[in-house]
Amino acid sequence: MQLRTILAATDESPDGRHAVHMARRLAASTGASLSVVRVLPVSAEPGKPAGRFVSNRTSVGRLSPTVEQFPRWLGPEALNESLGVELVLGFGVPGVEISRLADERGADLVLLGRRARSPTHRLLLGETADALVRRAQVPVLSIPQEVGAFGCVLVAMDGNERGFALLPTAVELARATGACLQVVTVEPEPAHEPARAAPTPPLARSLRVGTAVAGVPPCGPRDRCGAALSVRHGSAIEEVLAEVQEVHADVLVIGYRRGGPPKVVGPTDIARNLLYAAPSAVLTVPL
Repeated sequence: MQLRTILAATDESPDGRHAVHMARRLAASTGASLSVVRVLPVSAEPGKPAGRFVSNRTSVGRLSPTVEQFPRWLGPEALNESLGVELVLGFGVPGVEISRLADERGADLVLLGRRARSPTHRLLLGETADALVRRAQVPVLSIPQEVGAFGCVLVAMDGNERGFALLPTAVELARATGACLQVVTVEPEPAHEPARAAPTPPLARSLRVGTAVAGVPPCGPRDRCGAALSVRHGSAIEEVLAEVQEVHADVLVIGYRRGGPPKVVGPTDIARNLLYAAPSAVLTVPL
């Protein structure tokens, strides 16, 4: 993942505003271009069909007050043309249209807000984020308001071949933000090994991950995150979440298979459980 184009998706909520703020910081530190998109129902602007985008870089006629409110809500920084931020309004279903715009703009990363945990919302992913990670062909970073910096990036790897694609993406994010890089792999106990898991023996799994990690130069200060590789034993979901807490990870990087039914979290679906339950920001990398 080379960060050249970042797409920040937002709604008019505190979570969405924070996502835009973090996207601006990331774009500034990497020199990437930034587009900020808000998707509205088709009814908000009569005559704008689903799949239509309106940008401040295109010549358009007068829009409705509902549409004109978006740049005002973003604030004066968004309206500062010298910053080069593209403002985009889409119409239709947010999870579908954000993914479509990411493809059109050739985005390297999509960033959006992640709601806070509460007694009534124990899981941290909303409908739009759920739809987006199932559709997007590029990494998606969902970030809660509690994460205001990228101090530690934690990568969860299982030693399988497809999972090694996570490491270059995590390295790039760590280098771009000055974060330290930590890798965790879990050797399951026999009772925790899912029947459908890849037939990689646990010891070989951690050795393969360790070999890959050994070839990565330090990406940032290591004192906060400890050793480069942590090998844990037990349930993958429980142990990865415990590692997030122990190393104070700001971002958890996981591999994610695209597709699947909306908002269905099976007990053996490791990536989906981590995406929904992690208290940190989560970067999903499509496998």
